[in-house]
Amino acid sequence: MRTDALYLNLFETAPSLALRLSGCGTERANEYTCASSELKKAFRVDVVLTPPSADLPLVLAEVQFQREPDIYHRLVASGAIARIQSPEYPDVRMVILFASRAVDTGAGAWQPLVEAGTLRVVYLDEATAELMNAEFTPEEQSALLLARLTVSPSDRTGDDVIVHHLGIAIHAMQMRSLQTFFRDLFVNLYVSKYKTLSIKEIRAMIDTREIFDDIGESLAVQEYAQEVAEKAVTNAVAQAKLESALAMLAAGIPIEKVASILHLSVEQIIAARS
Repeated sequence: MRTDALYLNLFETAPSLALRLSGCGTERANEYTCASSELKKAFRVDVVLTPPSADLPLVLAEVQFQREPDIYHRLVASGAIARIQSPEYPDVRMVILFASRAVDTGAGAWQPLVEAGTLRVVYLDEATAELMNAEFTPEEQSALLLARLTVSPSDRTGDDVIVHHLGIAIHAMQMRSLQTFFRDLFVNLYVSKYKTLSIKEIRAMIDTREIFDDIGESLAVQEYAQEVAEKAVTNAVAQAKLESALAMLAAGIPIEKVASILHLSVEQIIAARS
């Protein structure tokens, strides 16, 4: 699982976590929209949380797993661009989530922004301590623990402690759909992290915790291996359909008729032809 997609998913589901880590209030967290946004061609920000009104901060978040000397400069520049492009949001906050202190190259000239709280720095491998904060919701705790799994060493014994706390946090959620969402994220992340483990082994590992007794209902567990094979077949069938569509168009058959015969949309055919 790509980490940028994972973190976007986490912050979409628990925007209050990104706001807390950025030093912002969370009272209207669920009103924020969340997306990966390219502010300018040279500056793509991992996560941009756009508030519902101008009295709330616009938040830019970067996740950094490797040492990059320009990370602070790039994020501050993105913040400046955001102010220019979205002047209706006078309060722009920034947060960098480093895998560990070892990849932090230092704020340098931007240290005053760090000290002022405009730019927050979080070390994911240390962030579990934040869970002691009683204000964190189960969704925030789960998102933070999943983030921790992305930076913890590949040691199942060590990760077992994180998974235990994750199970408790998921169990505390009120909405069944959120429980399923976070369980699926966990399973996919674990499969990606421990590529030598089979789905059966991961299910057995999870089933030892009563918190996950019904994890077998999760599509990520039941059908993960099957999905991989089916995806390959589906892609092959889709490609064959598009090739047939192009051949039928070349033979003079109207595009609407081609779409009807092959059960494709006109837009799909146009995209394949372009």
